[in-house]
Amino acid sequence: MNQLAQLLNRCVYCRVNIAMRTVSSTVISVLLALSFSPASLALESDSDAPVTWEAEGNSNMTVEGGIRTLTMEKNVIVSQGSLRITGDRAIFEYAVESNTLTRITVYGSPVSYSQKLSEDGDTVLGQSETLKLFTEQESDESIVELIGEASIESPDSSMRCAAIVYMVDLDLIREATGPCTGSLSNQSNL
Repeated sequence: MNQLAQLLNRCVYCRVNIAMRTVSSTVISVLLALSFSPASLALESDSDAPVTWEAEGNSNMTVEGGIRTLTMEKNVIVSQGSLRITGDRAIFEYAVESNTLTRITVYGSPVSYSQKLSEDGDTVLGQSETLKLFTEQESDESIVELIGEASIESPDSSMRCAAIVYMVDLDLIREATGPCTGSLSNQSNL
């Protein structure tokens, strides 16, 4: 009887533990969605602005497999409208056939990212060791991937994780790789 009681206690513990993990995952998903609310979107005019860059070091260009790659080094600054990315090295990838810029990858210690969310001056700020900027083909959303000691701050929240996938047009964190810490300001819609 003692063994049966122990077995039943373990089963109850397992069910509670599994239920708590499910609740924790759901809470984390909800918090990520609330962290960067779509109430303030990136400036629409940014996507229409030309991409500009400057670098103090060497640059080189290669073409391979239909991709033209431009690499720049030393104090690189990339801008498009209010978007600004700074780092030590940047790689631009263009589709040769269409001459379309498909991806920008910036490396640094750290890479810094900033962009206005509204004409009122609200800004999102980010930092990481590597940053990738691209437009996702399926959703046509501008994506910023912050990789390695990633952090992002908006007027309503902040988050630090190993990696963060940020949807620029929606001001929304789609995915975060832990461990993570963060904070939310008081929101009237809770």
